[in-house]
Amino acid sequence: MNFKDLILNIVNDENYKPMTIKEMLKYLDCDKYIKKDVKKIIKKLAKDNEIKISSKKKIHPLSTEDKSLIGQINLAQGGYGFFISDNKDFKDVFISANNLNTANNLDRVRIKIIKNKEFGKNAEGKVVEIIERNSNKIVGLYQKNKGFGFVISDSNNITSDIYVDEKNSKKAKSNDKVLVEIINYPKKGSPEGKVIEVLGNKDEANVDLISIVKSHGLKENFSKKVKKEAVFIEKDVDLSKVKNREDLRDLFTVTIDGRDSKDFDDAISIEKDNEDYILYVHIADVSHYVKEKSEIDKEAYQRGNSTYLYNLVLPMLPEELSNGICSLNPNENRLSLSLKMKINDKGKVIDYKIYKALIRSNYRLVYDDVNDYLDYNKKVYDDEVLLEKLDLFNDLYKILKKKREKRGSIDFNFTESQIDVSNQGDVLNISLFERGSANKMIEEFMLVSNETIASLFAFMDFPSIYRIHEKPKEEKVESFKNILNTLGYNIKGKELHPKDFQDILKQIKGKDDESLINMLMLRTMRKAKYTNYRDMHFGLATKYYTHFTAPIRRYPDLIVHRLVKDFIDNKLESINQTSLEKKLSKFAEHLSITERNSEDCERDVEDLYKCKYMKKFIGERFEGIISSITDFGIFVELENTVEGCFMYKFSDSHFEYIEDKLSCINIDKNKRYKIGQKVMIEVKNVDLDKRNIDFDLMEG
Repeated sequence: MNFKDLILNIVNDENYKPMTIKEMLKYLDCDKYIKKDVKKIIKKLAKDNEIKISSKKKIHPLSTEDKSLIGQINLAQGGYGFFISDNKDFKDVFISANNLNTANNLDRVRIKIIKNKEFGKNAEGKVVEIIERNSNKIVGLYQKNKGFGFVISDSNNITSDIYVDEKNSKKAKSNDKVLVEIINYPKKGSPEGKVIEVLGNKDEANVDLISIVKSHGLKENFSKKVKKEAVFIEKDVDLSKVKNREDLRDLFTVTIDGRDSKDFDDAISIEKDNEDYILYVHIADVSHYVKEKSEIDKEAYQRGNSTYLYNLVLPMLPEELSNGICSLNPNENRLSLSLKMKINDKGKVIDYKIYKALIRSNYRLVYDDVNDYLDYNKKVYDDEVLLEKLDLFNDLYKILKKKREKRGSIDFNFTESQIDVSNQGDVLNISLFERGSANKMIEEFMLVSNETIASLFAFMDFPSIYRIHEKPKEEKVESFKNILNTLGYNIKGKELHPKDFQDILKQIKGKDDESLINMLMLRTMRKAKYTNYRDMHFGLATKYYTHFTAPIRRYPDLIVHRLVKDFIDNKLESINQTSLEKKLSKFAEHLSITERNSEDCERDVEDLYKCKYMKKFIGERFEGIISSITDFGIFVELENTVEGCFMYKFSDSHFEYIEDKLSCINIDKNKRYKIGQKVMIEVKNVDLDKRNIDFDLMEG
């Protein structure tokens, strides 16, 4: 055990009596050579708010209250924010703009309560210490003045401009988008920064896209070290070096992906054994090429995952791997980890085997074509063997889906958009994206594979990375039930189980508000995350779940692959489980953060492109459905999934917000509006910088 853990164990022991740093050093029996280092560790623990040093210089554990007052700031567009405590049972605290004390969005802070909670309102607090800045780098629009300039942040959550001395401007011009680093946070006035990168004029092609990428701290390019290492990656499989692998090249194998996909990390094969199905799921053996602690591996871990931004992909791995030797291209020898599952006619996996393999895909199939065959009976292929296999795949898919539905797995069916974007960033069209049988079939096969691998490690009680999804918070469920009751659906019972959510989705299927309720249900759920411990996946209604099937684009899958190979090679016994658990805990936390960051970036880019598209339709009218009502406006979602807001607070009419009914009334016209109601709107304004769309409500 290291000194940090040892000190924390001592301080948090129930029999611990506070001692000074000097007394602690004596208690630890530190010799003169390490005293200085241990002092630094103690001071760092205090700085990181893991212990507390009193005015009498004694070391104390943090009280529950101390821990509750440490957490994260989430800023809103109005400049105020909410404090989210590290203690999950502690209610959020409102922080006014005057009480932020220079805190920015997602900063870790310590607060004090200045006003206790009143009925229907949050407690109010004040930031007393910035523990850790989320980021000192901000993207914004540069405005030049004589001898200095200002950067206006792109983020709605940062309200103050950033002062830049001319010598720190990097010769930026007015209306340039820049990446600025904040170098000083004065107690009063604007923060001071220096430009570290000029991204280009705001009207240049794709500068808006790159601005979002930079604002999330994501990288477009790989470092020289990574590129140098990637050059030496083999281009083809050298069969003379292939050892201890099952040769599955004679097994009929296909990949099914999108038409524009370039990285194929999963392939499938199927056979029938009397009434049972033998499903093979082959996953690219990325870990064979990406060695632990190599430059490529370190960069992949930092990125955590690939990010997909329509006309730009930020891959986790260099192209030589993602589109090259790791991609399961047709008619090419490839290394894989292959999972062979025997599944009965009830959808139960009755036997399985995982092994290192050598495969050769017969076909690179496209979702649209397979959907044409499965959903519309169009004969798009001439190969009878292929058609026979597709029929078998489809039969098994239906069996697995039925089994999953029976246990209560939640299948969301909200409307997704397909955005067509040119290389220059022009939005050509926004249409609805339909998931056909082929898409759902591959998802089903990946789900059963991930569950099977998770159960392997759970059965052995061996450390691994798990994908968990905690049950939703009670207050969120209560709010969701209230909305459903408002919409005319009578939902009983205090606690909702996965099966209850599934029943709701069946009840609303085909109705006008189906997409809306799917979206509201999704908002009710917690975010799934990675952990080093087992827990259920609420949405899938399964005991154990992991990610194994996408190692080209997700680092957690790569970790699981390495553990699977240790299992295959009988190396698990030689691994220190305590050390591994600590490492996996750190990995899981980091990879959950990188995933959320990628998703936020993807959402911001989606909002940008929806704004760019709707700019063409200013002054035009569309029908939509009210998706949300707040005390300042009515949010409306159009058929193409674009959402905008009618800000009634700033309109000429007088509106009253009825919070408990999630509705509002136009007092002047005695007209009531509620969630799920169809309305006609006119596109009034589009703000590309803030990525907001303003609607006018056509009240007739």
